[in-house]
This record gives sequence, structure tokens and C-alpha cells, in this order.
Amino acid sequence: MQWMGLGNLWFALIIPAIIVLYLLKRKVEDRVVPSTLLWQRTLQNWEAVRPWEKLRRNLLLILQLLAACLLVLALTRPALPTEGIAAEHTVLVVDTSGSMLAKEGEETRLARAVSEAKALVEKLGSGQTMTLIAAGSEPNVLVSKSADQQELLAALGKLTANLGASDPLSALSLAGAIAANEPGSGVIWLGDGHAEHKLVPQALPASSASFRFVQMGRSRENAGIAAFVTQPGQQGTEALLRVDNYGSAQSRGTVTVFDDQGKLLDTDSFAIEASGSKTFSFKELPKSPAYRAVIEPEQDSLMEDNAIWSVPFAASKGKVVLYTPAGNRFLHQVMQTVGSMEVETVQKAPEPNAEARDLWVFDGEVPDKLPPGNILVIAPDRKTDWLPLAGEQELNQGPQAVSADDPLLKYVDWREVHIAKAAVLGEMPGMRAVVRAGDVELVRAGVVDGRRIAVIAFDLHNSDFPLRPAFPIFMQNVVNWLSPAQATPIATSHPGDVLTIPLTPGAIERRVTYPNGQQQPIAAEGTVWTMQVPEQLGLYRIDETADTGTVSRYFSVRMSDAESDITPKTLSVSGVSTGQSEGDKQAASATGTQELTYWLAALVLLVLLVEWRVYQRGY
Repeated sequence: MQWMGLGNLWFALIIPAIIVLYLLKRKVEDRVVPSTLLWQRTLQNWEAVRPWEKLRRNLLLILQLLAACLLVLALTRPALPTEGIAAEHTVLVVDTSGSMLAKEGEETRLARAVSEAKALVEKLGSGQTMTLIAAGSEPNVLVSKSADQQELLAALGKLTANLGASDPLSALSLAGAIAANEPGSGVIWLGDGHAEHKLVPQALPASSASFRFVQMGRSRENAGIAAFVTQPGQQGTEALLRVDNYGSAQSRGTVTVFDDQGKLLDTDSFAIEASGSKTFSFKELPKSPAYRAVIEPEQDSLMEDNAIWSVPFAASKGKVVLYTPAGNRFLHQVMQTVGSMEVETVQKAPEPNAEARDLWVFDGEVPDKLPPGNILVIAPDRKTDWLPLAGEQELNQGPQAVSADDPLLKYVDWREVHIAKAAVLGEMPGMRAVVRAGDVELVRAGVVDGRRIAVIAFDLHNSDFPLRPAFPIFMQNVVNWLSPAQATPIATSHPGDVLTIPLTPGAIERRVTYPNGQQQPIAAEGTVWTMQVPEQLGLYRIDETADTGTVSRYFSVRMSDAESDITPKTLSVSGVSTGQSEGDKQAASATGTQELTYWLAALVLLVLLVEWRVYQRGY
């Protein structure tokens, strides 16, 4: 028996108060009667001089004392221990990371977590509420402080695993913040503790009532494909594949490579020691736009990392138009050497409806309208609708990189570069500063009207930049960034990632085909499309139709590497271990309470009803 409201015991003072009322002698009045023969007992009371009388057996007194005792007992909120949860408000966090898809017997860890969560919901006591959070790539509050069991069960039934990278720290911080703002709250985490290294003591505020971690996993045996790379070779396609064994025992199995049509191309076997790796190389594979590698381990708990796609990439030649009315030997020479580009030099400004090109370079000239394709502007000379020019300024400071991690500045050293003057640019939404000299932005880059645009705000002839080693490196970075379709493949990504896909300029129709065969039009103009990768693993295809025909490009989506190590870990917060083994899980759930307050209140009403009937009958 537990007492959840002992602070209300002062209400017990009502019991002696009732008794005192029955001990007080009744006050009498003088009355004239014809005879006192029948009033002997009454006269005895009148003759008593003490204000108290002897307590007599009285049914009304007994009923009133019983009602008072039951009322005080109800106010102390007695509760019996039951299977369930003890907190008035429970923040239940269910781990939905990819490792929760690992098999534990006949069901996955996620299925076990959902079953455990449903059992906790069904044992919610009266007055208890629950907030349900899914901990995936970002925390998602599915139900907020609800006592509706059907709503909670329905939300649990819709839970699915996140195949990309998970962020348990954000989920724990959110759960802790909710618990801190709700008195009487506790946090329960159902998961495998897979990413414990990301958790920090500050994630769960100290004001939270409690934190309990229930371990959902036991097995650690898993082998997965860590890397699969293909590239065109002299006699066909060359492939390199690595398999990692995350388990505690030797892993044996086979590895097979297929083409995009499912035709078997090559196969091999492996025996990898515990926590070891093995690399396979395949040469002279028949030409195919994509390849699929599959492993079949003898003992394996996670299937989602046993298959992966690879797309071979060979840089294609891009088309560049260089417009420099005054001539620029440095620029013309560097454009011929960087990248794999076909450079066309023109003497007349291109029309807005000109044929699409991968890259347009304007030196000392700013077009009124942007032609189809990405744009590089050097030394802008005038203001236009899309480029706000606010004059020119002499520089008294050297150029400095705004962010060393910017892809345009990779291996570029600006310390020995001297620039005399530069144009002053106004605010341009979608553009970022790349290089500054004091308050003057020397290089900008970003996206305008769906096009990638880079602006070099100074004339190359007014600097020694073309004479420095940094110049060809910088131009190589700029050309690669402005023409990514020719320079780099579409990156392999994970579900939930935000992927930036370069588009072919001038395409009149675009669509994406998902691994399940579903097709979706790409509603994007310009040369860039931002896509949030859905929860589908496999090969994606981008089809672009132009006047010259249809071009198809591929990219793969795979499970996050971090989820392949399924070894269960103990999750701890604030330095206190709260992990529980599978065998302790059932015992841990038997910590709830069932309050008896409402039952006692009903008994009080019943006793009062009986007392009223006794009083009416004059007992």
C-alpha cells in the first residue's frame, strides 16, 4: 500500500470535532407542564451541573465517524502497486532507429518495443497521462499528454523504423524538457541503446522525476556491406566491395554482384573473423548503368544492410560559353585547363532565350536576363534586376575566407593575394559571402531563380590573383560547383537526408523513379533540385528530356552505416546507469499504482445516504 497524499492528514481533525459535538450537554428551556411524573430522566439531566455528558451508543454518531474516516482516507490517496507506470505523466520514447529492425527471435526489436509500449498504455491508471515520442532522425511527438488509450495504441501501431541516421540526443532533450515542465513526470526509453555515445548528461534536465531505460535487444551478430564502389575501367567496370562483421563470432557467407536488370555477374564466398572486415575486388564486369551487391551471411540479425547499389561515374564534357568583350587572357586560358569543358568564346552577349549551356561566364558584363544554365559573373559593371550594384570601393585590407569549409575554397590560400578595388554588392537573397576584404564581399555564391550563381566582384586585372597558385585551384572549384552534373556524381544518401541534385539546363521534362517503381514529376526550374529522400532503400533514376533526347542518371539510397553495429548498449544519463536486461524487463514494468481515491469517495457518499435514512426514521 502506498500513500500519495499524506499531507492531507490534517483533515482527520474532523473526527474529534464530531465526537465533541456528541459529548456536549444539550441546552434546555423552562416549560410549564401538568405533571413531572413522566419526566424523571429529563429532570436528571437538568439537575447535572457539568457541561459534558457520558458518550452513549448512537447509530448516527457511528455513521458520521465512518464517513469522516473514509473521507480522510480518500484525501491521503492510498494506492495499490500494480503492473504499469507510477508517474502521473509519462513521456514514453520509442527508439525507431534502423538498428531496431534487427531480429530478436521471430520479431524485430521495434516490434518488441511496440508490444511493451502497448502493455504500458493498457495499464494506465485513472488520472495518468502519457506523451509518446518517436526517436528517429528527428524527434516526433506522436501524442501529447493524453489519457486516451485508443489514441495512444493507434499511434504505436503506425510506428516504423528510420533507415537513415538517428538523433537520440534530440529525442532525449525533448523528453527531458517536456518532463521538466510537467510536475510528476517520468521518462521511459524503449530501445537498444545503439547510439549511447551521443548522449550527454545535460540532455535530461535534473528536474525530471525519473528516467528508465528498457533494453530491447540481445543479439549482436550482424554482417553488412560497408562500401561498394564502381568505376569504368579499360576492360569493363571495376568494383571494390567491403564487408564488415560486427558480431562476436566468425561470419560465413557469400557475396554476389548483379547488374541493373538482376543478371548475376560474379560471386564469391567469405569467412570474416569477429569484428573484422574483408575487401573484394571485381574486374571486367559487363557495362551497366548501376550494380547491385548482395551478401548472404549464415547468421545475421539485420537484413537491411545486406544489399547496396553502386553507380559508376565518368566525368562528361560540359558546355561553357565565355563572354568577355574586352578580352581576358588569364580567364580564357584557365577555362581551357580546368574541368572537362568545351569552351565557346563569343563576342556578342547571349539572348535570354539562347540555347541552354551548363555554364555561362560573363567577364566585365552583366546580362539583363539570366540565360538557361548556371552563371559566373566577374567584375560586374552595372546594376540589374537580379544583381544590385552599389558602386566601387578601393580596398585597404587583404581578402579573407568567410568559411574554410566552403567547397569553393578547398585548398585555396588567399593570404598572398592583393586586390586594388572591387564592386560593392547589395543584398541578394539566396546568396552567401565566400570571401571578404573588410566589409566588402569579394566572392558570392548561391542560388537565384533556380540557377547556381557565383560572382567575383573584382576585375582580375586589378589584382595579382591570376599570378598566384590559388587562381587555377579556385577556378577549378568554381567550375566544379557550377557544373556538378559533369564533375561529380549524385551522392549516395540515406533516407531522411536533404539531397541537392544538379539538373541539366534546358530540359523540358523531368521525373524521378523510386525503387518501388513509382514515378513523380520534378517540379523544378533552373539547374538545382532539392529532394528529401524518402524511406526507401535502393536505386533511384532521374530522367530528363530535352531536344536532343532523354538522359537518365542514377543514385543509390542505403541504410546508415552507423545502424549496422547492432550490439545492444546500456544507456545512461547523468552518470547513473539505467539499463535493464531482457530478463529484468517484466519486473521493471511492475512498478505502477492503482489509486483507491474514487472508490473511497463513493463509499463516503453511500454512508452519508444511510445516515440520512437513519435520521429520517429517528433511530
